Amino acid sequence: MMPATQWDPPWHARLGLSWSTGTVPVLLILILGSALGPHGLAVLTPEVLRVVDPAIPVAVAALGILAGLEFTRPAAPHRWVLLGKASLQSLLTGAFVALGVRFLAPRLPGVDGPEAWIVALVAGVAASMSASLPSVDPDRLRPLAIRLRDLDAIVPAFGGAVVLASLHAPFPLASMTLLAQAALLALVISGAAWLLLADTTPSTEQRVFSVAALLLVGGIADYLSLSALASGLLAGLFWGVVGGVARDCIERDVSYLRHPLVVLMLLTAGARTTLSPSILALALAYLALRAAGKLAGAWLARRTPGARLPDDLGSSLLPPGVFGVAFALNATAMIGPSAAPLLAVVVLGTIGSQLTAAMLRPRERRE
Repeated sequence: MMPATQWDPPWHARLGLSWSTGTVPVLLILILGSALGPHGLAVLTPEVLRVVDPAIPVAVAALGILAGLEFTRPAAPHRWVLLGKASLQSLLTGAFVALGVRFLAPRLPGVDGPEAWIVALVAGVAASMSASLPSVDPDRLRPLAIRLRDLDAIVPAFGGAVVLASLHAPFPLASMTLLAQAALLALVISGAAWLLLADTTPSTEQRVFSVAALLLVGGIADYLSLSALASGLLAGLFWGVVGGVARDCIERDVSYLRHPLVVLMLLTAGARTTLSPSILALALAYLALRAAGKLAGAWLARRTPGARLPDDLGSSLLPPGVFGVAFALNATAMIGPSAAPLLAVVVLGTIGSQLTAAMLRPRERRE
């Protein structure tokens, strides 16, 4: 085996300004969206954003589908151990941020009472995720820290679904019933697409069925005002487990659309970002709490039994990825206008997290 080598990604890749390494330039697109939005050059006016809104749940569902498909690939050793460690550090980060935002949220206009807890929990879920788009490298070739980071959106996505379901049902049993109905619908759509795709030959017809399945998964979640990320994740897990033609077609066609959808989603999030002294203060608190949670979570994950993780795990978890912004954008549309400051806080916290990660990012090891 060749010895491990170290390399430094280019500065523009570390700052989230380049596609050159295959990652999404989160910082660049969010800033561009803000510049083009209603508070900037007004290219993306409120009317344009309303036209774009129906596509956002589809973009979020596509992320969930890709995460589900990625999780069901033939895995390198320690997959379940790493999932447990990733979930542990995500839970700790989410708790840090949710409690801090709950304390500070009443200082935002229109956020008080029970709604403050919803806003705080959504912020916690968004902060807990560091995963980005699935890597093109096989799982076995990725460093353990990157593999762990890529798994840390799985459990928070389902936790976020519970939070959003509580908006529509005052009692836990009613929330669980609503979630079960949404999960059943996602599985029915997935099963129908599986049967249709398995009975077709490679053609344009397959692409139509794949895109239709994506639209239905995202559209049904939006219609029910539930988490498109969780619905997409459940559908992706189903297609990944059943495998065959359906998995190959869905993965090919959703992967083909993923970059345009993610760019659209990030541009929209940037355009909807507003600034005020209270939002800036809460964003700084969000950034500090998220960084503290990720570093503490990494310390705890390294000390739990299982795969041995590198000492610099914490700095590998600081990059914000795209799942947190996706969930926040989806959630704020359901909560209503009073949650607009929450989206701004998550977007600003994401930008700050990317900059912090660029300064502290360790050299990545390639085997």
